[in-house]
Amino acid sequence: CIRDRNMSGPKTRTRRAHNREATEQSLLDACGRILLRDGPDGIRVNNVVAEAGVGKDLIYRYFGGLPGLIKAWLDSDVNWPTTDELTYSGTDDFARLDVTRKVQAVCRNYIAALRKRPVIMRLLVSEIMHPTDITAVFEAAGDRIGKELYRSLQLSGSEYGDDVVDVSLIFTIMTNYLCMRAATNPQAFGMDLTDDASWQRITRIMETLIERYLA
Repeated sequence: CIRDRNMSGPKTRTRRAHNREATEQSLLDACGRILLRDGPDGIRVNNVVAEAGVGKDLIYRYFGGLPGLIKAWLDSDVNWPTTDELTYSGTDDFARLDVTRKVQAVCRNYIAALRKRPVIMRLLVSEIMHPTDITAVFEAAGDRIGKELYRSLQLSGSEYGDDVVDVSLIFTIMTNYLCMRAATNPQAFGMDLTDDASWQRITRIMETLIERYLA
């Protein structure tokens, strides 16, 4: 009997580990569905566990609470912009572009990256409009985007120093605002921010401003 118990031990531990992984994934999936469907204001411990079909205590056991669950979902399931994406320059070699073209490429790619990620914009809108313990997690997520953008702009060359930082700061604020506006109230300044033509116009304006400022 002792031998049988010892032999079954590893199997039991493996089964428990598998069950925990499955439960964690169920909670992460439920968290994501609720955030996408109802927004950050609509997520609660009770509706997450109801959606996942698990006990409430498991959120606290595995994630330390709802903020921890949301952070884990942001870390694992959200497709964040990367430096490689932001420095993509088509057929050209990014490293060979002059500093103006580099900054333009990063800014152009940043617009495209945020437009492809309405979930991120919706989360950041909530962090600004309805700050809570939950939305504090989204503030950290916004910092992640900023770090990737800064890392990308560092690759644009240091010879312009503060000029690149200054123009990038203004550009980032403008882009974040317009993308968040597109996620909440897309009619702005005579443009429809759900329309590609409006964003093509915005991109042209920003590229022109960058060129003139860094000339």
